[in-house]
Amino acid sequence: MEDTCCVCAVRTDKYRCPGCRLRYCSLGCSKKHAEGCLPKETSTSPCRTIPPDMLPTKDNFPEDSDDLDAVPLQKLLLLGKSEELKDLLQNPHLRQLLRTLDQTAKKAETLRQFMQEPLFVEFADLSLSLLDAEEK
Repeated sequence: MEDTCCVCAVRTDKYRCPGCRLRYCSLGCSKKHAEGCLPKETSTSPCRTIPPDMLPTKDNFPEDSDDLDAVPLQKLLLLGKSEELKDLLQNPHLRQLLRTLDQTAKKAETLRQFMQEPLFVEFADLSLSLLDAEEK
């Protein structure tokens, strides 16, 4: 079985990140991966934070959504204050699952599949409990 690229999740991988050991297929994917890479040997790496261009803003987050399940931007920004959530997001496997979910066209099917992964369930439960705590 061939592995797929940790960034595009489509092409067969050819290279391995020296920091976290995840696989990628090209120079372009290597550069994208490097923006958020969390090397295994250090947890205080500058990569620990989410790159500013990946954070939700008023410009890239719809203010008025018809989706009843949409979370308001203000609540999403509160998630970034949780050290427990930041620690969980250091896991390369979880980051890959989230990348895959973000990039797939079959989000509902992929989400059902990922909800079988204990790590993803832990992430979802923590996120929802943080959002719920803010309401109370």
